[in-house]
Amino acid sequence: MDFKLSFIWDTLPDVIAAIPMTLFLTAFPVIVGAVIGFFLALLRIKKPPVIYQLTGLYISFFRSVPLIILLFCSYYGIPKLSNFVIYGGNRVLGVTGLSPLAVALIVLTLYASAYITELIRGALSSVDMKQMEAAHSVGMTKKDSYMRIIIPQAIIVALPNYFNFSLSTLKNTSVVFTISVMDMMATAKLAAEDGYRFIEAYVLVGILYVIIGFITEKIFKKVERNAKRNMGIES
Repeated sequence: MDFKLSFIWDTLPDVIAAIPMTLFLTAFPVIVGAVIGFFLALLRIKKPPVIYQLTGLYISFFRSVPLIILLFCSYYGIPKLSNFVIYGGNRVLGVTGLSPLAVALIVLTLYASAYITELIRGALSSVDMKQMEAAHSVGMTKKDSYMRIIIPQAIIVALPNYFNFSLSTLKNTSVVFTISVMDMMATAKLAAEDGYRFIEAYVLVGILYVIIGFITEKIFKKVERNAKRNMGIES
């Protein structure tokens, strides 16, 4: 089958229009996941009984199961399981009763939080805690020591890996089309079904992912340099 550049030009406006959805599916999980991950990381460091084991199970589960399986089980499996457990097998809840976008955001956020938890935990653990003793010796409280000394240093340590994970999340959003979320991939795939122009569609989406990733990486590097400069660390 011949390769049609005209298909790419004709489809480009529709795919570009779907970029905001792809960016939203990237930004929401990594931001909310960072908030969840921060508190989970503190629990992992404090190691409270039972909760420590539960957080470990949570992290292991979401880090072990492929994202596409989590999406499928959440979107298609939960209604069926609910019908079986709650309604005795009667088809009361249907897939159409669930918002594909809501499912995608929840799954991506939980998935991201599991990875970011370990990322933040590692960053916090890398900071020399002897600084806490020095801070206490000059009259700082434990809370102030964390907020003004430990956490800022941990942020600098975590930023490169956090930004790398954000770029990975950008690519991972391409699987949400499997539950009918209209991101860039879903838009291109839908257009490709008319005439089976899937190669052209995937080339187009691939180029756009490269461009977005390149721009995002440049922004991340600038943010990282500014953060290090504000902390008095040479880039």
